[in-house]
Amino acid sequence: MARIPEAPLTRHGYYELRPLDVLGRTDLVLIDVRPLPDLLGDFGHIEGVHHRLGSEVRASGLPLPKDTPVVLVCNNGHESRRLVIALVAEFGFTEVFHLVGGMLRWNGEERAICTTPTWKELP
Repeated sequence: MARIPEAPLTRHGYYELRPLDVLGRTDLVLIDVRPLPDLLGDFGHIEGVHHRLGSEVRASGLPLPKDTPVVLVCNNGHESRRLVIALVAEFGFTEVFHLVGGMLRWNGEERAICTTPTWKELP
């Protein structure tokens, strides 16, 4: 059960957060699952986000405790949603969320982005 009250549980069994829900939060680990060129492209990335390729997440999960509050970010929300479902079902994560609309929505809401490297790689 998610400890973040603004994160609704969808009928498919995963939790969602909107860009507004993650702004200024220090208790969440944001992980961008896009290829590195995308983080430097037009959509940019969220400052200080962690990075791990979606294919690596799908293959081996995340190198974090299973109850770490994690928000996955992709281009449009589709890949992060699939990965959240896999992390819960296959790897036992309990506090994992997907950013609704991904970087497309983040940019559409005119949230701050970086187009120079500020991300941190997960081991």
